[in-house]
Amino acid sequence: MLTYQTNHAEPHYKYIPEPIIIDNTHNSYAITNQDDIRKKLNQLFSKNTLLSIKVPGKFATSTLLTTITGIEGNYIFLDGFQNERFNKDLLMQSTVVASANFEGIAIGFILSELNGHDINGTFNLKAPLPHNMDWVQRRDARRVKVPITIPVKIQYKNQAECFNVTDISVAGLSYINQSDNQQPTIIGGLHTDCNIILPDKSILLACLEIVNNITIPLKHSKQVNRIGCEIKQASYRLDTALQRLINQIDFHYQ
Repeated sequence: MLTYQTNHAEPHYKYIPEPIIIDNTHNSYAITNQDDIRKKLNQLFSKNTLLSIKVPGKFATSTLLTTITGIEGNYIFLDGFQNERFNKDLLMQSTVVASANFEGIAIGFILSELNGHDINGTFNLKAPLPHNMDWVQRRDARRVKVPITIPVKIQYKNQAECFNVTDISVAGLSYINQSDNQQPTIIGGLHTDCNIILPDKSILLACLEIVNNITIPLKHSKQVNRIGCEIKQASYRLDTALQRLINQIDFHYQ
């Protein structure tokens, strides 16, 4: 059930949604693929993640907290609010901004065409799936883009194929997968004894956890997947080597 959080005195219906993107010190990805958006929303649904929604009222703007109660077809359902006035104010909006913090990732999306919907005698909110979603991962370590002149590759255990790393830090990396084989890239998958292949061809062992898998459309109906990984329990040798690599890349951009 939606809960009331705070009130801030503001004129009626002059609410301007706050920007969803936080700032450029974060690694931000706007997800536009509907299948990817549905997967992300299902993650929030499965974890019963609280969503924050700001709704302008007659005398104040209310911050409401709700959860996703279901995703069916192209629609999302949110838990309704006990106070009829809040539900009325919410349904009068042409759009509402929903935001959440999911395991250190700031999430934001805009819902439109809200309608009331009864589920087992309980008031719910029904809206089409959002057209896009901001998925902003906060970084505890500085991440650099890997230039093509300083190639870094990643290789899974017992896999012959190598993938080009696009950006890297001591805490994580991302790479591009252009193959049809997506088996190793299940979100939440933990992969031990992966090879990080440095520009000098030296190989470092790493344990990687897949944290996101974003589809990037290309020309001529082609698409690639950008896979984000967290480096788990990095050894001293791995941490030191990655620090040297990042310094090398910094020098390249100077």
